[in-house]
Amino acid sequence: MQMLNLEEKSKFYKALGEPIRLKIIEYLLNKKRCTCICELSKLLKRDQSVIFRHIETLKEAKIISTRKEANFLMCCLKDKDKIKKYLEN
Repeated sequence: MQMLNLEEKSKFYKALGEPIRLKIIEYLLNKKRCTCICELSKLLKRDQSVIFRHIETLKEAKIISTRKEANFLMCCLKDKDKIKKYLEN
C-alpha cells in the first residue's frame, strides 16, 4: 500500500516537471469551467497533438480529468485546492 502511494506521488511530481504542463495547470486554475484542448493549443502556440500528450501525462498523474463533448476533448482540474496547495510551496 505504501509503495503505491509513493508511485502516485512520483507520477504527480514528474507531471509537474515540464513548463508546458505547469502553464496548462495555471491556466485551468484560473478557469471556472472545463477547457477544450483546442483553446490550450491556441494559448500555448503548440499543435493539438503536443497538448494532447501533455494532457495524457497530467491525466495519468490524476491531476486532470477529461471528457468528450461532441468533437471536443474538455479538460478540468480534479482538485483545484490540492493543486494550489502543492504549487504554493
